[in-house]
Amino acid sequence: MKKLLIILIAVILLFSGCVGQKTVKTGDKISVDYTGSLPEGKVFDTSIESVAKENNLYAPGKEYKPLKLTVGKGDVIPGFDEGVVGMKVGETKTLTIPPEKAYGKSNPMMIQVIPTIEDVPATRVIPKVFEVPLSQFERTLGKDHKNGEVVKIPETNINLTILNITSNVSLSYNLKAGDHIWSSRAPWNETVVKIDEKNITLKANLSNNEVIQLQGAPWNTTVVGLSNVNITMRHNPIPDTVIPTMRGMIRVHFNETSIIMDQNPELAGKTLIFKVTLKSIDK
Repeated sequence: MKKLLIILIAVILLFSGCVGQKTVKTGDKISVDYTGSLPEGKVFDTSIESVAKENNLYAPGKEYKPLKLTVGKGDVIPGFDEGVVGMKVGETKTLTIPPEKAYGKSNPMMIQVIPTIEDVPATRVIPKVFEVPLSQFERTLGKDHKNGEVVKIPETNINLTILNITSNVSLSYNLKAGDHIWSSRAPWNETVVKIDEKNITLKANLSNNEVIQLQGAPWNTTVVGLSNVNITMRHNPIPDTVIPTMRGMIRVHFNETSIIMDQNPELAGKTLIFKVTLKSIDK
């Protein structure tokens, strides 16, 4: 009878939650469902398909399932890692995570502001003779060249004469006043307007209302003013977009007067709110 009473008490305690429930600690492998949002309510990420569809985040082909992570290993942002410690299976918890525990503060050095209306010089001056490292020259134009040889810059109509080859290659432009030059990488063609002993002056070949495409820009640009000194350009607004680069993603936003080009993580400087449900603790 005494043994039966002990078993009965243990069962009551177990079902009342007083014993037997594990809680999350550092080093545990766990799985969670989560929904991340901003303080104003905008949802930016979730592991739950129905929530993704409700908030126009659904990506066909993406597998929506609980997130698996090892607590304290750095699989998630620090505030998330710390916030799940002490949770029990089945528990739902709301984590409010400040920027320093999320994606850090926004770095002003990673934000470039360009006026939508800007002036650029109508002419540019380049040296008549210049040098490049031999390795760079050979990557561009190949090996086994000699002094006095004429070579062409790829994807242009510009010819150069090789003056001297050592660890550097000395080159001179084969240009004369009135020549028109072009490059597939340049937004406009140019005319040679002046040559002296040291320099070559080039002038942009443009006309008012001409639409040009600046290299790498997802927007186009209209010439709205021309003088012998400056070209006035208007960058034409586009909806918010992202430019992929070797250094990461650049987010582009037009306002009334400027283009904001931000290379910070999208959630940098923001307080994040996560609704987290612990699905399992896997030792």
